[in-house]
Amino acid sequence: MVWIRLWLSCAAFLSAAGGISYGLVKLSERLWKPANPVLLLTLQKLVLVLYWVPVSFAWICLKRISYENKILSYKGEFVCSTVPSMTDAFYLLGSLWLAGFVLSIVRFAVRQHRLSVLMRGNVPVEQPRYLAVFEECRRQAGIGAVVLCQNDRFSSPITAGFFRQQVILPFAAYTDAELRMIYEHELTHIQHRDLFWRLFALATSWVHWFNPVIYLQQGELDCLQEMVCDLSIAVKNEYYTKKEYAAFLVKLTEPEIVNACTTALIRNKSQTIRRIQIMAKTKELRKPKKFVAGISCAALAVLTLIPATAVSAKAAKLQEDWIRAEEVDTIAEPQDFSDPSVEEHRFDDGSVEEIDGSQEVLPYSSTVNLEKIIDANTRYLYQYQRMSAGDSISILASCDDDSVTYRIGIKNKETGDMTSMTGTGILNHEFKISESGTYTAFVENNNNLPIKVTGAAVYK
Repeated sequence: MVWIRLWLSCAAFLSAAGGISYGLVKLSERLWKPANPVLLLTLQKLVLVLYWVPVSFAWICLKRISYENKILSYKGEFVCSTVPSMTDAFYLLGSLWLAGFVLSIVRFAVRQHRLSVLMRGNVPVEQPRYLAVFEECRRQAGIGAVVLCQNDRFSSPITAGFFRQQVILPFAAYTDAELRMIYEHELTHIQHRDLFWRLFALATSWVHWFNPVIYLQQGELDCLQEMVCDLSIAVKNEYYTKKEYAAFLVKLTEPEIVNACTTALIRNKSQTIRRIQIMAKTKELRKPKKFVAGISCAALAVLTLIPATAVSAKAAKLQEDWIRAEEVDTIAEPQDFSDPSVEEHRFDDGSVEEIDGSQEVLPYSSTVNLEKIIDANTRYLYQYQRMSAGDSISILASCDDDSVTYRIGIKNKETGDMTSMTGTGILNHEFKISESGTYTAFVENNNNLPIKVTGAAVYK
């Protein structure tokens, strides 16, 4: 069960981080005009990466690491931990996520099968002129072996294949300039490894299928890739003008099938219009300086991770409060007492060493986990919290050795006054706050050997 909660929580936090980063990129695109398509494409690729990097989630999980005998030991209490009453809900959510994940892969497999069926009609290009222009473009692009085919089942040129890449032409008559437009466009896709990023985006959508932003992200990535290809070849081309290239785009029709393993010169009409508009406004394609690109990527990552971490930290705090509250409510009534007594206004006599452990717990939590190995003759202080007269701190603690006498209580930070209770086994007491101030719960070991205590303190 814990792994179901872990995965669902991690997927939710990562999806939130990716959605935030996508929104930031779109906002910067609106504010920053004219926007550089190359830089925007770089940032969109970073957005995809942020869907897979669990920085905020890992940071919260580290909060659940505790020290035992000065050795880091993981408790297994992830941020996704929840009360038993929500177990069925997590099973249901886990089943829904798995169903969506499997359905996404099945849809991809079906589309890939359709593409494979269509590609059975591929035949090698035999026209010498088509081959000569292709070889010239391929050498200029510095690309290795790429297969050139024709297929009457496609109405627009595409590049298909992830490992064995093929440029597929419809059976149509093209001028040398049109052939160059097709070849240079598709070979630029291969140069930029666009097929890899489309497949990466597709895999991201499988995991985050429940997030509508990822589908907007896929469309934006495709459009930016096409824009960059257009501008890379159409701006200042000696064989054809931007106007001629735009007219050729309008002339082509939409292909029957496109997926993550294909790039097409034309994908849809709205995208084509946007590409032509950007091309008309661009006089020169300028690649952003590495320094500018690095700063932009770093800023995007920071602006994404800060709110994502804040949200996950808040979720962790709320869930921990639920867990500890339920633990306090469900634990049996106090037992195994050795004539426990409550001492009021006990001052520190210096007989034990006092350790402030308030920094080792999540700050400002209404419920604090007391689990700790406390050294001999040591008073361990937990979380400090501002409290008013009439408030209370309920402490329920259990020692691993029922024969050992130990102490639980509260301490006023300003005055040093302490109210405590001594006993063995399970100790449970509600300490009333008589004077406003800053208080902490503590467990005190007056023995000559370390003890291990568990339990919770509730500030209310």
